Amino acid sequence: MTGSVVFLMAALATLVGLVPVWWFAKRREDYSHMRQTISELGETGAPDAKKVAIFAFAPAGHTLWLFVAALAFAVPQLADGSGLWLFALLGLGYVGAAMFPCDPGAPLWGTWRNNLHNLIAGIGYLGTVAGMTELGRAMEDVPALQSIARVSQLMGQGAFFGVFLLSFQSPVRGLIQRVLEAVFYVWMLMVATMLVMQ
Repeated sequence: MTGSVVFLMAALATLVGLVPVWWFAKRREDYSHMRQTISELGETGAPDAKKVAIFAFAPAGHTLWLFVAALAFAVPQLADGSGLWLFALLGLGYVGAAMFPCDPGAPLWGTWRNNLHNLIAGIGYLGTVAGMTELGRAMEDVPALQSIARVSQLMGQGAFFGVFLLSFQSPVRGLIQRVLEAVFYVWMLMVATMLVMQ
């Protein structure tokens, strides 16, 4: 039963993280998933900035926290270390994006809001990759998750490289971010699937 709840929360977080982004990107003229970051959908002055904050970023953060809570309840051994707390920082990144929109073009430096946005996003992404790596180590002691423990560690370490690349302006910056986010959601669904199959 608890594995099913974790799977439901992982699926919900994935849908809430992806569908509103797709929807708001479709509504925005000349928006490129390849070039532009997700944050740019809610940037200062964007046509749907407030709607993106309320209906995309904030719900994405909260559903990620629901997944973390469900996973902690289902596998108490994972709640003993810092891995789940670190992974939960991904939700903080989304909620932070809702509260502090970036400047147009999502520059590395800009207004105080933009700088706070980037700081929170950086903490969120780095915490998440560290959390995945740490949770991979903790999974070695959980029979239902032992088979994916090493994969989790490798996904976390690989995602760190994506976070590094994302910090630079690039014509494929949006693609890099989407691949990075896909790694997070695939990891969540993979963990949840293993718990359902036990």
